[in-house]
Amino acid sequence: MIYTLTLREEEFRSLQLAVFSVPELEGAAYLLCSVCETDGERRLLGREVVAVEHDHYLKREPFVLSISSFSYTRVAKYAQRNNLAVLFVHSHPGGLLEYSPQDDVEEPKLQDFLRSRIPEQLHGSLLLTEAGIIGRLFVGQFQQISRIRVVGSRFRFFDDDGGDYTHVPFFDRQVRAFGKDIQLQLQRLNVGIVGVGGTGSAVAEQLARLGVGRLSIFDGDNFDDSNVNRVYGSSTNDSGTKKVDIAMRNIDRIGLGTFVQRYPKHITHEQTAKELRRCDVIFGCTDKQQPRSILVQLALRYLIPVIDMGIVIESTGGVITDVVGRVTTLLAGEACLFCRKRITPRGIQLESLSKEERASQAKEGYAPELDAPAPAVVPFTSSIASFAVSEFLHRLTGYMGEDRHSSELLCFFDQNRLRTNRLAPDANCLCAQRSIWGRGDSVPFLNITWGI
Repeated sequence: MIYTLTLREEEFRSLQLAVFSVPELEGAAYLLCSVCETDGERRLLGREVVAVEHDHYLKREPFVLSISSFSYTRVAKYAQRNNLAVLFVHSHPGGLLEYSPQDDVEEPKLQDFLRSRIPEQLHGSLLLTEAGIIGRLFVGQFQQISRIRVVGSRFRFFDDDGGDYTHVPFFDRQVRAFGKDIQLQLQRLNVGIVGVGGTGSAVAEQLARLGVGRLSIFDGDNFDDSNVNRVYGSSTNDSGTKKVDIAMRNIDRIGLGTFVQRYPKHITHEQTAKELRRCDVIFGCTDKQQPRSILVQLALRYLIPVIDMGIVIESTGGVITDVVGRVTTLLAGEACLFCRKRITPRGIQLESLSKEERASQAKEGYAPELDAPAPAVVPFTSSIASFAVSEFLHRLTGYMGEDRHSSELLCFFDQNRLRTNRLAPDANCLCAQRSIWGRGDSVPFLNITWGI
């Protein structure tokens, strides 16, 4: 079992402000978390920061910290009412990023108290310096938090095992661009791809060539002859083959060591959708509204960044009139696909109908006619995939500059024009409900009614 933590950039900044509020003196706060559990991982999801009040410090010195029991008793009551885990957070200003012998002596006392008050939850601590963050949980003994994810305008991953990048000549030119630390980080990530058609297969190919260590690919479709014009790694002999099998075969052929986990079902199946909780980042490459709505919920409830993409080609009589591509980054605190009218409840409802039901409703005037297959052209699908992977790299490295905070890119191919935007959540949309941000596991899963 490994233990990890994910928190939003906003909560991370709040922690930093609280524990470094007085220069050169240790400071403290509490991070309240929900928990998500999968086979092999228990993932804490940061939900709320509670700073230790000034009057609750009994002693606050450069290397010594003592806090009134009233402080953590009050936090424990609140966490108990809301079934939340508690992480005690403190700083070592100007010090080493490691727990001190004094921490090892005093911390178990607090952890025993928290476990006595909220025995069904995990509890632990975080330690911050100006340079980084580490954490551990107390489960009878200390267990390191192996990965801390901070997601927002940048994606930051703090791994407890440190380690140095081992030179691999295949990635030499890339290391020259982004440095060894980014290459090492890429090798440690588990990136999900939902849909491995025109955009998804191109995303998979690029991530493998970047050196991403693990790809989890989700697609329930079989390959048909009309896909060969845009699906990477495919051939005219692949008719009827599972798309996930083609993607895995192609990545194995590349030979850079990326491990591929295949899920040959659509994420509209509950058990398949639950596997997405294992990912660090997800790329949404499906053209259906229902799976996109699931990805919206995952981004909100599990704080997993989703980079969603799509492209629409309008053509009349074999003449292109409009080509618009989109890359939208979904995060708690940003406008979702519902806010942006990229998906609608009515569209999701229509998708759930069988062909016969849809035809019947269309005949009665309650639904539009079934659409013909949409146009798809490889330069356009590949370009949008590249923009999406470029967005991912920016979130890791910041290469587009600190002032770049947009959450959506629009590409008007026929006009040779790009545009970015960033919208706040609509006040009436589910993504504006802070109560679900980082909520984690629930019954039913994602608060969705799942089919059998």
